[in-house]
Amino acid sequence: MKKFSLLTGALLTMLASLAAEAHVPFLKPNQFNVTHHRLTIESAFTEFPFQADFAMDSPNFTITSPDGVSTAIKPIAKTKAAVYLEPELKEEGTYRISTGQRVGPIYKAVETADKKLYFAADMKRVTGKPTTMNYYSYADTYIFKGQQKYQAKPFNKGLEIIPLTSPNGLVPGSEGSFRILEDGKPVSNARIIVVTDNEHFIKHRVEDLYDLDNVRESNIHANQQGEFTFKPAKAGLNFLFVTVHHQLNENLWESQNASLTLEVNLPAETQNKR
Repeated sequence: MKKFSLLTGALLTMLASLAAEAHVPFLKPNQFNVTHHRLTIESAFTEFPFQADFAMDSPNFTITSPDGVSTAIKPIAKTKAAVYLEPELKEEGTYRISTGQRVGPIYKAVETADKKLYFAADMKRVTGKPTTMNYYSYADTYIFKGQQKYQAKPFNKGLEIIPLTSPNGLVPGSEGSFRILEDGKPVSNARIIVVTDNEHFIKHRVEDLYDLDNVRESNIHANQQGEFTFKPAKAGLNFLFVTVHHQLNENLWESQNASLTLEVNLPAETQNKR
């Protein structure tokens, strides 16, 4: 029986490595400024935000109320492509919707001589030592009802992108401040990938968002305190994504991944113009 379990585990690990693509996690509300009861939040993995590719379930879905109380959320529907949540907002203010930290599969990976880690399709273009990687993911978004009344309330567990200013007040040309935390500690010089909704219909993208060598013009780098400023150029949905790697031992790495979905609105004076 033990032999069967070991073989099964090895097979699952192998299948995970074969099926691996550089997908990234996201949460997408159908409304950020919640004005009616038909609130739905989509949870999925994707290569092209925000098109759901396969469902992202989590045992740790939570909604954090304006007073900082976190409550578990159960999905109301699941498909092959996405999981759906319908949280209730009972008071005015800003709410954090989160997957919490998700422990993913162990993938085959390659460790290069300069201590960089590659997996999925990226393994084909680098040479190095075969190793394995445990994938962790975290996805957040913020919605509000009435007055925003935002206050930063990190969980201090896993990798997080924490808004220091209201995440729901962005308009083109404005600035939002953020901090990257890992287990409550700032992540110095973290690279933040920025993707606008449907940008792949405007320009062909060669690199994976997960790619360590990704040098997109929209990339942002945090300072020594893990802080950065995001200044959106246009209205619409924006996807922020961070990856941090740690080597646990000679044969195992840890990949921590976090995303944040933001809505950038038109300035108030242009919202009603046609």
